[in-house]
Amino acid sequence: MRNLTFLLGLLFMACSPADKVGEPYRGWKSGELDIHFIYTGRGEANFYILPDATTMLIDAGDHQASVPMTDPKPDLSRRGGEWVARYIERVNPNGTDVDYFMLSHFHDDHMGSIALNVPTTEGRGDDYKLVGVADVGEKIHFKQFFDRGYPNYNYPFVINDIDSDNFLKFVKYHKQQYGSTQEAFKVGALNQIAMKNKPEKYADLFSIRNLSANAEVWTGQGDKTIRYYDLNPANMTGYNNENTKSLAFRLDYGPFSFFTGGDVAGYLKNEAGESVNIEAKVGEVCGEVDVCKCSHHAYLDSMHPDFLRGVKAKAYIDAVWDQFHTQEKIISRILSPEVYEGERMFYTQYIVEKARKEHTGKEWYDKGVCPYDGHIIVKAYDKGNKYKIYRVSAEDEQMIVQAIYGPFDAR
Repeated sequence: MRNLTFLLGLLFMACSPADKVGEPYRGWKSGELDIHFIYTGRGEANFYILPDATTMLIDAGDHQASVPMTDPKPDLSRRGGEWVARYIERVNPNGTDVDYFMLSHFHDDHMGSIALNVPTTEGRGDDYKLVGVADVGEKIHFKQFFDRGYPNYNYPFVINDIDSDNFLKFVKYHKQQYGSTQEAFKVGALNQIAMKNKPEKYADLFSIRNLSANAEVWTGQGDKTIRYYDLNPANMTGYNNENTKSLAFRLDYGPFSFFTGGDVAGYLKNEAGESVNIEAKVGEVCGEVDVCKCSHHAYLDSMHPDFLRGVKAKAYIDAVWDQFHTQEKIISRILSPEVYEGERMFYTQYIVEKARKEHTGKEWYDKGVCPYDGHIIVKAYDKGNKYKIYRVSAEDEQMIVQAIYGPFDAR
């Protein structure tokens, strides 16, 4: 049997006039926080609608990997960024305007790969490939940009690769064309990512705390941070792990709390030459949350036990495009009572059928893993006191609800 949480969710669905399985998702309304984990099978893209209708897109990847990728949905008739733009147009209360775009880090599954067979712009000065977020920008207009490199793009290493260059050409054009602004992501800052419409209405309820960028991690005290790359010269030699540099923040809406950290994972050395897990340090300063986006797609180098003990989430959301992003070792660790006590669920955008058959019958899978593929939507409401998690079909653009988990009490 599926776990008790799912059965309670089904019971709630039967009596709720607003949300019904088998019908289109009703969307956002004022006072709600919606976080959409958009599935394309080509990369990661997450769209936020804050309680006052401020909006933000984090990442919009599109690439072709050498590893077995998950199924593209709805299909390959459009590029990944095109599907993301159309999704935003369906759910965005502000039409084609989005307040923020944030690039978590410079990997093509988060911003787009120019190795794909895609069009090139013409007559835009520094022309660029229409892929990933640049593709989204053909339909969606962003008012402000954040990434980990602005303004110098040289810390801890010079950012100089063809995909990053394409992204920056897109940002330059977007700023010129639409008057967009760009700002450095300040680690430790509170509400640098701020509400734009009615901030006074939610001043005592809503906040975003910047936790990490470029392996500079907030200490939890004032504006003090630790720049881990600077602690040991050995960090500046050998393998340059882009994932350690991911942007991370904690979002709070009343009692509801949420963590996202891009692909933050990996180790650096401290002054004594000891290895420090950056993901674990970010989880420690984040503290307990209700919902946590999995670091690095819950891949083998992520979801460190110390990170899990730091966030102690009730729900983990896994954004995937690689068939190996969902592996028993990591999912069972996330759900293990030996790491920390308490019920929790793992929601992934996709698990290959072979793995489902292999895992069915195992306690950790039957009790803790959502059985559906597709988009995932987290909705916090009632001033953040309650939240629900939706599974929405990605087979087409009808936004048909497959399941609703909750309501849960935020803590």
